[in-house]
Amino acid sequence: MNGFDRTRDKLRPDAGIAMIYVAVFLLSFLWFASLAIDMGKLMATRTELQRAADAAALAGASALSPKTGLIVQDSARVRAAFTAAQNKALQGGPTPVVIDPQADVSFPNIRRVRVVVHREAATGNPMTTIFARSVGINSLDVTAHATAEAQKLTSICEGLAPFAPVDQPGGYSTSCDSLYNLKVGSGKSQQGNFQLLDFPPCDEGPCAGIGGGAAAVRCYTEHGYGCCLEIGTEYVSTEPGNKVGPFKQSLQMRWDADTDKSSVCYQDYKGNRSRVFTVPIIESFDVNGKKLVRVKGFAAFFLRRPPGQGGQGSVAEGQFIEYVAPGEAGPSPPADSKVYGIHLVE
Repeated sequence: MNGFDRTRDKLRPDAGIAMIYVAVFLLSFLWFASLAIDMGKLMATRTELQRAADAAALAGASALSPKTGLIVQDSARVRAAFTAAQNKALQGGPTPVVIDPQADVSFPNIRRVRVVVHREAATGNPMTTIFARSVGINSLDVTAHATAEAQKLTSICEGLAPFAPVDQPGGYSTSCDSLYNLKVGSGKSQQGNFQLLDFPPCDEGPCAGIGGGAAAVRCYTEHGYGCCLEIGTEYVSTEPGNKVGPFKQSLQMRWDADTDKSSVCYQDYKGNRSRVFTVPIIESFDVNGKKLVRVKGFAAFFLRRPPGQGGQGSVAEGQFIEYVAPGEAGPSPPADSKVYGIHLVE
């Protein structure tokens, strides 16, 4: 009996040590598991902040002056702050991302906007931890930044109208009183061409498979071409014939769809941009009949007056504007391209 007791006494220390090891292991496992939860929250917050920064920078860079094509800084700050606030990121729970338009929005150059968004203790909105508080870490600072730039487009992939003003060797003026013929009417023909274009067949967009002729002029004028055109393209041809009827009908639909129908300058315009057209610029309409022409750039025009009220035989007159549209920017856009796209660069 005494021998049995001595053996049991010898086993007791080992059993106690094992229990300590198990307890330490469980505590460590729980601590690392808790840390993983906080790290997951940290990564989610960083992703949400980056999304907000990207959106805010893109919105800020879209604030181009229609007269100069340069970023209007006051407008860019307002757009960036508004857009950031439409996004949420974790603090304790999801809360709107609020930035200081003056401190958090900067301009590396005349067409770039840089935005910084943050969850920081210094600004009173850090990301709060859950389990890391057990070791004294109550919050973590998280920041994200993005830079967007307005770049001249070398291709446009949606919304192009099937007409073009006559190319101006000296460029176009953004003056309110400088109006350009977007399509000439009867009696102003250049060898059968009235400034209309025949785009290549396209199976995308609302005019998919429309073909050519008057139906294409009507649909593309109202809805825009759904495929891509690049500067240097030589597979666009002129569309001979006047086609005033379908052209005016589609212009009128765009005019009627606008929320601002006043004949004002674009600088005073408050509508939904239904009267803004992006168009290719071609080298010349001085070709006989239906001929291939070369796209040398893109431009945007604002329809100043209702269809048919243009002067000097014009069916439509437009004010040239510096404008932002969807598309792709190449490394060396030509000076003839006057439409910009907004892209993240950092």
